[in-house]
Amino acid sequence: MKEKNIGAAYEMYFDMVYRICYLYMNGCGADSEDACQQVFLKYMEHGGGFDSGEHEKAWLIVTAQNTCKSMLRRVYRRHVSLFEAENVMVEDKADGIMEEILKLPEKEKTAIYLHYYEGYSGAEIARLLKCRESTIFSYLHRGRKRLKKRLEEQL
Repeated sequence: MKEKNIGAAYEMYFDMVYRICYLYMNGCGADSEDACQQVFLKYMEHGGGFDSGEHEKAWLIVTAQNTCKSMLRRVYRRHVSLFEAENVMVEDKADGIMEEILKLPEKEKTAIYLHYYEGYSGAEIARLLKCRESTIFSYLHRGRKRLKKRLEEQL
């Protein structure tokens, strides 16, 4: 894969990949950046061969999700003392709605992000997440319902 293609893909998709990682990493900027690095390293190792720009974008989304899930399963992430975490501040690069989206269950927040922030249809999200389209609509419905309730409670 040419260096120019890697740079172009990075420029085009970095924001999207970062936002997906940010959602999965529950708003932790440093972990999100680490996950992004891993995704683009995998992209370089992949070597191209995508059928289209949409195929490339879908590959990056699925790779970002899988990378974050792998990172979250690592043993060292589970053993942080309260003393170590006491002074850690989470960067808030999103508005109040994104903060509430981060609190949703994983499947709901992923469906909402892909639908509203990336513009994917229910069928496209179903293909990406390897589930039925009706399941995606259920995730979207439940996620919107929870968001509405939480936002109304804040008023």
